[in-house]
Amino acid sequence: MKKFFIAASLMLATSASFAQTTATDWTANDCSSTSRNLFTALNSGKIVVMVWVMPCGSCINGATAAYNAYQSFASSNPGKVVYYLADDLGDASCTDLNTWITSNSIGTLSNMTVFSNSGNVIKESDFGGSGMPHVVVMGGTDHKIYYNKKNSATNDLSGITAAINSALKATSVSNVANTIRFTASPNPATNTISINYSKAVKSISITALNGQVVKELSMGNGKVNPVINTTDLSAGIYTIRITDAEGKIGFTKFIKE
Repeated sequence: MKKFFIAASLMLATSASFAQTTATDWTANDCSSTSRNLFTALNSGKIVVMVWVMPCGSCINGATAAYNAYQSFASSNPGKVVYYLADDLGDASCTDLNTWITSNSIGTLSNMTVFSNSGNVIKESDFGGSGMPHVVVMGGTDHKIYYNKKNSATNDLSGITAAINSALKATSVSNVANTIRFTASPNPATNTISINYSKAVKSISITALNGQVVKELSMGNGKVNPVINTTDLSAGIYTIRITDAEGKIGFTKFIKE
């Protein structure tokens, strides 16, 4: 009954594209009990098509359009684009979601990743509010959002396809090849954290889980193994992005205690 009343309310909402341009990180177990992290997928070069559903009748067209757009790249970009479907509030079981997907011909279960979203850890509110369905296309090590629409506006095969194309161009093989590896220590950190990398680092940015950049540092011509003051950061999990003297970038996470 709760789902019915929420669905009725959402049908009255205005469908629109949202101004939010950066994704918010999350970690959740999918229906195969595999832990998934959004930023890990994006940083590895994946384009993520994310769909929230109740599930409900009004969710069918948008979820199907998103799936068909995603599948249109299966041959040209194998493994590059992924389709995530999650319950909006985390109160639908994996069995219920799988039955809804199959009975409404949304797509092939083996070609998608489904989340019951238990505990509501994949928060739709972090991506511009509620709407059924809600489709977001994300890509790149900058975690950029290329498409963000809700309700009937998501029945938009051409728009979702265009967004995936844009994300693929921005996260081309050449960009992925420029990704570097480094470590940060100590981790967890208290007052400072050191960047351990063999080449000079020109810039550093630290991003919170909500996607907000909380610290940016520029080091002119570059500095080897720079040390970052973390005393002004609240306790939590952060992502460090560095750019070296050759313009290559890398990411790692750390915990601030």
